[in-house]
Amino acid sequence: MHILPYGQLSHYQRRLVHQLLQNNRFFPPVITPPPAEHQQWTIWEGNTVCATIGLHVFEHSVQILNAAYTNLQAFRALAHDVHYRALSYSPKHIDVQIIPPHDFGLVSTWTTLGYVLSSEQFRLIGLTHERVPSVQFKPLTLRNRHLFLNIRNDAVRTSDFLFSYELEHLNYLIDQGALPYLVYDQKTVIGTIVIQTHKQTVRLLEMACLPQLKNQGYGRRILDTFQAKLRKKNILSFEVYCFSAHQEALRLYQPALFCDLQIFSHWHRYCCDTVSLTT
Repeated sequence: MHILPYGQLSHYQRRLVHQLLQNNRFFPPVITPPPAEHQQWTIWEGNTVCATIGLHVFEHSVQILNAAYTNLQAFRALAHDVHYRALSYSPKHIDVQIIPPHDFGLVSTWTTLGYVLSSEQFRLIGLTHERVPSVQFKPLTLRNRHLFLNIRNDAVRTSDFLFSYELEHLNYLIDQGALPYLVYDQKTVIGTIVIQTHKQTVRLLEMACLPQLKNQGYGRRILDTFQAKLRKKNILSFEVYCFSAHQEALRLYQPALFCDLQIFSHWHRYCCDTVSLTT
């Protein structure tokens, strides 16, 4: 078996990697980023891709995500390799996303490497209600893309799970059918929202508010405006994803607004504080 970075794959091999990820039924579009050429790793047996795992490097942590496999033994070998690649960045901790959440092969692999459950990610089905819009959504244009990136990245800079977007990430979202908006309170930009329509489903992919405006009711106002827009189009339900670690967001998504709640993924964490890596 051979471990190869995504950047060294042929066009045909890259298609196989994407097919492997897409075959994971729990993996909806644009919840996680596409494979990055130098941060997605694959393991092959002949011309067959047996497993793939991705890395995303933050300032003080690393995420392991975009993982899928057809051969568990190969996946365990690749996971061990990627784990030590992650350690080489000297992070404070490493977070791994497990989709589907109860896959024994995935869970046992990361548990053996020292990862422990740290957060659950929920998929919620919301019901739209009559709401009064109190903020404005302005669609993305060529002129305001950099403003969107600056506002959005500032809003998520302290998150353990959301990473900063570059222009390529934004373009990927749009290519996948996502609709990014700047959010204004009268003439002042206060945050961003990303919505996606996938077949008959509307997904609230992300809602972010500038950190200096926290605890001022803007989260509720953005959600109310979002629901009002759906209701006006006679759309009666939507999907949203939330982490158990995001208590403020969970309080925002009141039980009366939702008809279903499912565990979408588990996040496990490896703490590096006591790890000494010798190079």
